[in-house]
Amino acid sequence: MFSGYSTKDQAIELEFPLKNGMYYIHHGGNHVLINYHNAYPAQGYALDIVKLNKFGQRAAGIYPQQLDKYVIYGDKLYSPCNGEVVEARDHLADLTPPDANPDRPKGNFVNIKCEGEEANIYIAHIQEGSVDVEAGDLVQKGEQIGLVGNSGNTTEPHLHIHAEKEGESVPIRFNGKFLKRNNIVW
Repeated sequence: MFSGYSTKDQAIELEFPLKNGMYYIHHGGNHVLINYHNAYPAQGYALDIVKLNKFGQRAAGIYPQQLDKYVIYGDKLYSPCNGEVVEARDHLADLTPPDANPDRPKGNFVNIKCEGEEANIYIAHIQEGSVDVEAGDLVQKGEQIGLVGNSGNTTEPHLHIHAEKEGESVPIRFNGKFLKRNNIVW
């Protein structure tokens, strides 16, 4: 399992897609014990990210059904790279926890082909009606692309991000760091 805390695979350097907060890596790393995505070839290095309040809690309550009780819900999402939007979806409803939609796992999402990279970056579970880009748009690193929501195969509001090349997961780094479960990003 210690191998899950790093990778020898070539990583893509991205800018962290969230700002102004304390973010907790709920799932991440290179082993299924710390990142359930690792069981799926296209998402092996995916991250699930929640936001913590000043008390270190992700929500007001243990598992509230109201979306606005989750600290991350509605946070602005920013493009992690310069690139072209390959596809985007914006019309799926945000779900009430713990409801999930396994038929549309990404929910509302943006898929960006980053300049100089062969991989596509998927940003998923975006809030209904908040996606600010569409296929064919060119985006700049740090440009707002939507808001964190709770659409798709998710049981509570969070950000899902992963890089994929030809159906295989590609590691991602932020400020040179390979993030894994329990990391905090300020």
